[in-house]
Amino acid sequence: MDKVKFLINMLLAFFIYPFNKHKFNGRDIWLIGGHSGDIYNDNSKFFYEYMLKEHNDVETYWVVNKDSKVFDKIPGKKLIRGSVENYLYYYNSKAIVFSHAPSADIAPYNFAVPVLNYFHKKTIKVFLNHGTISFKKRKPMNKKFKNIIDNLYKSYNIVTASSEFERNVMVNDWGMLDDSVYIIGNARYDNLPTNEVAQTRDILYTPTWRDWIKFSSGKFTDTDYFKNIMNFLNDDKLNKILDEKDINVKIYMHHLMHEFIDDIKENITGKRIVFLDKGVTLANEIRKSAANITDYSSVAIDFLYMNRPILFYQFDLDEYMEKVDSYIDLKSEMFGSLAYNNDEAVNKLIDIIENNFEVMDNQKNERNKFFRYNDNKNCKRIYDCVLSKIKYIFYK
Repeated sequence: MDKVKFLINMLLAFFIYPFNKHKFNGRDIWLIGGHSGDIYNDNSKFFYEYMLKEHNDVETYWVVNKDSKVFDKIPGKKLIRGSVENYLYYYNSKAIVFSHAPSADIAPYNFAVPVLNYFHKKTIKVFLNHGTISFKKRKPMNKKFKNIIDNLYKSYNIVTASSEFERNVMVNDWGMLDDSVYIIGNARYDNLPTNEVAQTRDILYTPTWRDWIKFSSGKFTDTDYFKNIMNFLNDDKLNKILDEKDINVKIYMHHLMHEFIDDIKENITGKRIVFLDKGVTLANEIRKSAANITDYSSVAIDFLYMNRPILFYQFDLDEYMEKVDSYIDLKSEMFGSLAYNNDEAVNKLIDIIENNFEVMDNQKNERNKFFRYNDNKNCKRIYDCVLSKIKYIFYK
């Protein structure tokens, strides 16, 4: 139903466009969005807030779903995703900035509609990605959509990368154009300190999603994913230490797995397990936390950036490598503490706590692989890059 509504709205905006063109003359409009208009997080959020603070001469709008739970938390000017106004402003924008794709975050389906895709070609397209490339390979495209996706990637004017490692993946594996990928850093890292003591001794647990579970017809509570997470969080030895040391484990389920959060809540016995809402500003929780537990989430790279300890609890390593795989060899190139079953995970987390959250040497040695810059000026570099493209395309 949404597709029909979006199509009607984009056509209405197209027919209105010539009669409203004079209203947009001389205006410098940038649209920013992420997570299909549902969540206010990640690189897009921090670049948007940078623009509001540092460049209020630019008309900057956040594109959001009308029914988003975080609608009222978003500052500045907003456009309702898929509305006539959204498409009209898109048709008159100088730049669009997104974390997933233009269709998901900025103007639903517009790029795929003949004639209307002129506006996709016209604006500067800036892909920020939503996390550092690391433990999750991009899946091969369905042949039916491969050419469309490949052409979409090649249409991006600016793709941000944090390192030569990340740039190589984008160009050589994803098929991004060599001259569109810039090593200028991730916007969200401007919010992260590198030499600051954590605000709490709490630990952030960020298990990532499994598409073979999300789209399965079986019961979530029967999966090994559920059982391994529950065995870990309900471990008596772990909960005793957490209680003695006055430490909480805060669990943030990946937004694509959040529908299963109640199954975990209902089976938790530990008093020190805290559940974070889907709409929480994850970056704030990352900054406050003393350590990270994950399986394959790129949140680990945020903790690597901050020089804080990471525990990888990879209870389904072989299955994950077969079904998803990683740009980092999960058996020979990992860093931090590694655990493959509940007992190892509990003992290694206790070691991290008992060692006062000291970072392992093998983790310290990996920072240069993932970050060219450590100066909290990534947003400025992104802005300068976009501005130079706008000047070249619109004012040459």
